[in-house]
Amino acid sequence: MRVFVTGNLGYVGSVLVEQLLQNDIEVVGCDIEFYPRGFLQKTQLKIIQIRKDIRNLDEGDLKECTAVFHLAALSNDPLGEINSSLTNDINFFATLRLAKLAKKIGVERFVFSSSCSTYGANTEFVNESSSLAPLTAYAKSKVDSEKEILKLKDDNFTPTNLRSGTAYGLSDSQRFDLVVNNLTCSAFTTNKVKLLSDGTAWRPLVHVEDMANAFITVLKSPKNEIYGETFNVGSNDENYQVREIAEFVESIVPDSKIEYGKNANKDSRSYKVDFSKIKNKLGYENKWTLLEGIKEIYKELKKKSFTEEDFKDKKFYRVEYIKWLIDQQKIDDQLFLKK
Repeated sequence: MRVFVTGNLGYVGSVLVEQLLQNDIEVVGCDIEFYPRGFLQKTQLKIIQIRKDIRNLDEGDLKECTAVFHLAALSNDPLGEINSSLTNDINFFATLRLAKLAKKIGVERFVFSSSCSTYGANTEFVNESSSLAPLTAYAKSKVDSEKEILKLKDDNFTPTNLRSGTAYGLSDSQRFDLVVNNLTCSAFTTNKVKLLSDGTAWRPLVHVEDMANAFITVLKSPKNEIYGETFNVGSNDENYQVREIAEFVESIVPDSKIEYGKNANKDSRSYKVDFSKIKNKLGYENKWTLLEGIKEIYKELKKKSFTEEDFKDKKFYRVEYIKWLIDQQKIDDQLFLKK
């Protein structure tokens, strides 16, 4: 079996490819290679690697692949707001084009990496049948992609949407612009668990390894269980208010104290998510808990003697790094690599 993975060198993709290889699955990776790697000093994996913008993929790139795992995107809400039309081009139009291309050449399965941010501001305990309320360009692009991808299903093409919770944990392409990672690193390097909101918003969380495992679970599942389906990825036990996350961090990182910013207002993005469907239908289970995930990050930072200056490095923050690439004229304002 050969799987085509877009964004394979990114935060989630790096972990996913490692798991695929552990399952003896051949991988073709496609990544534009924007972001630095090497945080965990992993050895280079033996896969077929394509360095290409997803907007430029063609039939030959997908040759002999039985499934596509589509992760590549402008990858969070602030990054999506840099240019909302560009977000739509990359996250929606390029996604739909890739799905159609995959279907045309006979790829059997297309698994789309969506997000629980599609639920936006919801006071209910939401599931896959709940109304969506996307608040950002990023979330809207995910909603639009989900709908159009599922329209492509037929007897020979099986699309599946995975709405993952907010990721956390360690990766070779590490990020500190994700809430758990950010609060833990802030606590370790500054002794401050610094909250920029009032901490009352709810977030469903999922460890990056569990998120990766959900893709493999779908790949191994019978077609009739995943055909045209959407699954939330996470665990019902992993819904937390942001201030609860901060309290966990404070309890684990010595000498750290929670601190609220001067303009710590209420975050409108708040949602509690029901993850029963993927557990009941596919037998998916999370292996990680928030507590163990924070301990894992803390242990790694301690081993590295991570400093406050390290924490500020732009390479760990997607928006800052993209802006820097543009400023350095390494990419143009449409995010294409400069030749």
